[in-house]
Amino acid sequence: MKTLALKNMGLAGFVAVLALVGLEARAAAWDTCNGSPVKWYSGPVVYRNRCSIPDSGNVNTAYWNGLRQWDDLSHIVSGFNVNPATDCALDHSDGQNEIGLCDRAAIDGNNGVTYSTVGVCFIGSNGIDEADVCIASDLDFTPRTGNAFGTSGRSTFVHEAGHFFGFKHEGGHSILRTSPPHLVTGGYESSTLWPTNAQGMRDLYGYSLTKPNLLPAAMGVVGDVAQTLDPALTRSVCRNTATTVKFYVGNLGNAATGTYSMRVRLSPTAPPLGYSESSNVVATFSHSMGAFAEGTYSLGFTVPAALPFNTYYVYLDLDPAGAVDELRENDNTTVSAMLLRVEC
Repeated sequence: MKTLALKNMGLAGFVAVLALVGLEARAAAWDTCNGSPVKWYSGPVVYRNRCSIPDSGNVNTAYWNGLRQWDDLSHIVSGFNVNPATDCALDHSDGQNEIGLCDRAAIDGNNGVTYSTVGVCFIGSNGIDEADVCIASDLDFTPRTGNAFGTSGRSTFVHEAGHFFGFKHEGGHSILRTSPPHLVTGGYESSTLWPTNAQGMRDLYGYSLTKPNLLPAAMGVVGDVAQTLDPALTRSVCRNTATTVKFYVGNLGNAATGTYSMRVRLSPTAPPLGYSESSNVVATFSHSMGAFAEGTYSLGFTVPAALPFNTYYVYLDLDPAGAVDELRENDNTTVSAMLLRVEC
């Protein structure tokens, strides 16, 4: 895999380097100038570095997912361009907003770095003039399932895209947490942003649509530590006995959901194939969420008396009937890190 050579062109203004280190905060945050946010005041044009991000494959889809997780909410990017495959240097302050892969050593051992160039704050507002993103080339860019624990190239693309749009690190249930692991949601593209991040996009750039979007997760933040909500182990249970599982549920949309159903089901089929099944439903709940709401839920159920002896994955499906018109419809199912072995 090709990587970029970093070049500093002699910068005008101030360059902010945002990597996966720093102090914790608790909500979407950004710099200000004279009380106005430092953000893109005109739609940026993004340049993909074709030398390190080819036209197809996992790195390419990770790049697009990273940008679109944010831009699909507000549609502020004015163009998506591609540099020649022979251009293997990423130049700071050359007028291009370029995104590519770099050797980890070139970015001080970080998973990713965003170099934002802004003018000196003097009178009035101050916007981002240029932003360049480097992602460590040794990361894994394959899609993860919903109980994956650890940081991938895909989630790092989403993290750094948040910095590209002007957001700073924050704590809590956020893709902009200051340190790995990143949290993942359900569906086939589990590297996403979360309600606090989406609320920041609304505040800085506005939403292009008024819709909810449900997100389940088998991971959460406990005492500011990102972890699986249920332990990553196999628990033995007997038929006709009660048990509970924990899941996070959020709404990154700017509208309430109305009432929908969420269900817990058991399946011997591993994800992602198990996402599309509908048998062995063991509990159903009525639920609703306000805009940008989130919570962690303990969901109880009884293991069916006739359930065959086997080892089961525990899935959570949100709105399986499709009653809620959402921004995205492909991220409503996730799987617990805990398996259940029914053997008595």
